[in-house]
Amino acid sequence: MLGDDHFKLRLVRLQPSEAWANESRSEDEFTFVFLKGGVAKYVFPNAVHRLVPGNVLVFNKHSVGRLHSDDKSESVFATFSLLFEHLFPLFSSDEIALLHNVMNNFRAGRIFSAGGGVAVECQPLLEMAYTLPRLQQRSQLLRIVSAILSDEFKNVHTHRSGLRWSEDHMIQVFEKLSSNELLKLSVDELAMRFSCSRRHLNRLFHQHFGLSITALRMEIRLLKAVSLLRNPREKVINVAEQCGFNHLGLFNTCFKKRYGASPGQWRKLALHSENPPVRNNEGRSTCPLNANGLCPWGGQAGTGLPRKAGSPAIGLRAGVGV
Repeated sequence: MLGDDHFKLRLVRLQPSEAWANESRSEDEFTFVFLKGGVAKYVFPNAVHRLVPGNVLVFNKHSVGRLHSDDKSESVFATFSLLFEHLFPLFSSDEIALLHNVMNNFRAGRIFSAGGGVAVECQPLLEMAYTLPRLQQRSQLLRIVSAILSDEFKNVHTHRSGLRWSEDHMIQVFEKLSSNELLKLSVDELAMRFSCSRRHLNRLFHQHFGLSITALRMEIRLLKAVSLLRNPREKVINVAEQCGFNHLGLFNTCFKKRYGASPGQWRKLALHSENPPVRNNEGRSTCPLNANGLCPWGGQAGTGLPRKAGSPAIGLRAGVGV
């Protein structure tokens, strides 16, 4: 199950400026390096990280960085390698679910600082491993791997929890916004409401709705338009103005692109049919907010039908005139 090179502790010396040839044979084989003497550097395409005694480095053959000795002195480090698939029987189901993220972090090259908790915990374990027989040495190396992975699992879990918190926070803010506020506030003002940067807000919108803020606002304008167009006494130009379009031609173009008919044509069809045209060229027939329970038109989103009397408001509070 384990090859001769796996879980085998070795001592390596690099002469000044010498690069270490990683002998890993598989992209899933990870190498653990513990700098013991001298100075080394881990060279990325656009950056160089200086390594001093006590640093721990984890990477594999497909990492973008390479390990070099310092230009002026030799470096000495202990190293061993392993395949994580050999450890699967030791992992819980929750840990296996996180392992993919951990392995991706290691593939990029992961450096643990000499004074950090992981490196400090690993050093005495490593020193003891030198004196042990082969089988006991492998058990000691497994303790080192366990210390490193435990910290990484905790970091990945915290990151995932943070993402869930961001999503929950975003929904809570959404539920406090009226559709008019979402339409009229600038992107910077919306970012302030969501307590994040403009760039991060756009990223959250893409992750949650599959649309940019701009595209989502356009969708809500057009949903508001089809709701207003059901009133036969409402002039099309007034509908355009109420939905934030300052140019009637632009409103007609955007509406036809979304619904396949001009506002006037859509109204005629809507007045004589229970199923007015709702699909655009992409085949989308519902509001992107609907799947998340945040659409101001509820279950009838995309048809332009107003919410039935007495039905509960879900998500965004309908703004004035919606």
